[in-house]
Amino acid sequence: MNMNKLKSNTEQKKYIYFKPTDIKPKDDAFHGSLNFLDIEWWYFDAVLEGGYSLHVGIRTFHIKKQGIVKSRIEVYKNGKILVEAVKTDPFNKFHISDEIPLIELDGKRIMELNLEKYKKTGEWSYNITLKIENHAVDLTFTGSTRGWKIETSNYNSWAVALPKAKVSGTMTIDGRSIPVNGIGYHDHNWDYSVVTALKNIGWLWGRIIGDTLNVVWAKTLITREKHNLLAVINQDGNENKYFSINPNNIVFIPRKFVKKNGRWIPMNFVFKMKDSICNTPIDIDIYMETLDIHHSRIFTAHYWRYHVKTDGYITLGSKTEKIVNKTQIIEFLSFKSHGKDIPLKP
Repeated sequence: MNMNKLKSNTEQKKYIYFKPTDIKPKDDAFHGSLNFLDIEWWYFDAVLEGGYSLHVGIRTFHIKKQGIVKSRIEVYKNGKILVEAVKTDPFNKFHISDEIPLIELDGKRIMELNLEKYKKTGEWSYNITLKIENHAVDLTFTGSTRGWKIETSNYNSWAVALPKAKVSGTMTIDGRSIPVNGIGYHDHNWDYSVVTALKNIGWLWGRIIGDTLNVVWAKTLITREKHNLLAVINQDGNENKYFSINPNNIVFIPRKFVKKNGRWIPMNFVFKMKDSICNTPIDIDIYMETLDIHHSRIFTAHYWRYHVKTDGYITLGSKTEKIVNKTQIIEFLSFKSHGKDIPLKP
């Protein structure tokens, strides 16, 4: 398909170009905005061997020092939900450091960056240990690529500490321990509040992981007329830089809308881009087809986690990697009803 034919007149609008910058450990620590009902969260996911995948999340809802923390373990098999374990605790039971990536519950560490390793080698390696009822994870996420952040004064902030990570350890399902290995991802979001939901429709987010090349992308839906695109490409190796794609060079088209949970959502996606940054050509052509969807709620918002089958290629410089029938994870968050004609098209 010719990329130019996919572009429409509306695509010529100027998107806001959010350019990432380098990350440091403090960026993945607690920010604790003083927004009314501040929402801040840490997200880890992984596609594992044997058809398993998982999500581990820690989400805070607080007004200054008062509020709650929701911890979550979700395990999937071939994209279908197997475990959905959620635990809610008072905010004051947690120690969440505002200096380093460290979260403790009742004195037990559930998320920690290995600072000794980071100081010696520059490597980002996290230990994640969480137990909810008869389900648990004890995992290590070790970064394969260089992390980055997007921090603004007028918009919400996002730190992607691990665009791609090697994952190993164990997960426990109904008391049965299973050794796991796979490829994962970790990010951290802050400066979100009730106002975020009032001023936005929602967003789509995902990443496309190849053998050594990967892309993190997002489409934020502000109003029916206003939306933004973002894509950052990484290559394995913490010494390698990342490339932020000009949003006007990105084509993102959702297809095959169906009605689920009272909302219209897309089932397939076309994702294309062509750019040249610092004399490095970038060419991406990806098609994503839904395998399964897991729906949940965040207060009144609807949240869908997709497992998608991905085919296409990623080119960075002289290197091209084909992606064939590869499972990836994406999400769609909808704050409000939007109809079938939501502003997802370019």
